[in-house]
Amino acid sequence: MRSLSILFLLIAIATTLQAQSVFVRQGVIDLRQWNFKEQGNVHLNGEWGFYMSQLIPPDSFPAISNVQDYIYFPSTWNESSKSLQPGKGYATYHLTVLLSKPQQLTLEVPHFYSSYALWINKKLTSSNGIVGRSKETSIPQWLPKTVSIPVSDDTLDIVIHASNYRHAKGGVRQSIIIGLHENLNFKRNVAVNSNIILIVLLGCLSGAFLFTYIFYKRNITSIYFSLLCFTWAIRAIFSNLYILTVKYPEIPWELCVKIEYITLYLAMVWAVFFLSSLFPEDVNTLFKYFFIGCNIIFVLCTVFTEASLYTQFLPVYLSFTLVLLLYSIYVLVRAVVYEREGVWYIVSSVMLGISVFTYDLIAYQGWAFFNSIITNFGYAVIFILLSMCLLYHIGMLKRTVPSQDILTFDDLYGGKPSQKNVM
Repeated sequence: MRSLSILFLLIAIATTLQAQSVFVRQGVIDLRQWNFKEQGNVHLNGEWGFYMSQLIPPDSFPAISNVQDYIYFPSTWNESSKSLQPGKGYATYHLTVLLSKPQQLTLEVPHFYSSYALWINKKLTSSNGIVGRSKETSIPQWLPKTVSIPVSDDTLDIVIHASNYRHAKGGVRQSIIIGLHENLNFKRNVAVNSNIILIVLLGCLSGAFLFTYIFYKRNITSIYFSLLCFTWAIRAIFSNLYILTVKYPEIPWELCVKIEYITLYLAMVWAVFFLSSLFPEDVNTLFKYFFIGCNIIFVLCTVFTEASLYTQFLPVYLSFTLVLLLYSIYVLVRAVVYEREGVWYIVSSVMLGISVFTYDLIAYQGWAFFNSIITNFGYAVIFILLSMCLLYHIGMLKRTVPSQDILTFDDLYGGKPSQKNVM
């Protein structure tokens, strides 16, 4: 399984590395030699024109020739600002796209932190929430979109207004992609369907092990795993593709963010309970309740504070999860040494989980394009392996006992030696 995890990571990185040959240079990307039908989509990454603390009207371009700054897109304002509140404020992005001819194209636009409005050739094409110069005049929303570009001429003048007052980060983390409608629509449908498959799988596993606990064997480990699957299914609905908010955009943004964060913390609580229930001899009780207590603190902080506060603690939490991961590896090493039942399934799932996390981190740092299909597949395999481990633990699967090749007394004489022949 170690080789499979490494193979998964290599495939994930290889298929999403930023290998395209064209990038934005000083606010312009030249696609006049690019064939979208043969060469595929283009990520509009590179040096966008950037105007912090300004909302410049779209019809002011290209009259404005003095660019305030160039910023790498996509990136957060926190990475470039040195202010006391680096993620808060408003800004304008500007990009010129050169095409060989007027053609029907489509944009895939991710969510911004935390609202945006996008114009192409002075026409409002896409938006999330309401952009404003203050917290009172802006409304946040996360709603990834795939939108058609108005056919006009061979030059696209893209202007984006963005603002953020309710999240720790400002700006954008994922790329805007341009391509043919059929390509981007197919990409979106595959991603959404893979997300739905993961949610359905987790729901089935949650229900199946709850049923197992009620009608087969009252092993508390089944309840922990059922809760873990259910919690992660809810998280899959409220993160990455945000499939529920796409269908119901009126859902409050603050509620969606709270659910996204709380489900992460609760999943860690159920994971700790699950691991300690599987291998009680190997998990230290003090460490167990320390990790659970810390996650509960994060849950309470998320419930009773605003997103502008609790989202600041995510880097701290990621460091905390690294400690939890290292302790989990220690527990699994002990479980392997003592040959606990089904341990290799959970060891395999942890190794694959590390691969998925590494890929997530690489994409988060901008070294590779994020692909939700890959992560959905990885999480599906992880939970299937965990369920196999649990089936061994509760006795629904049995480890095959290897046949013995040693010649015994019974094999030779068909019976036990009599007492008089025993010295």
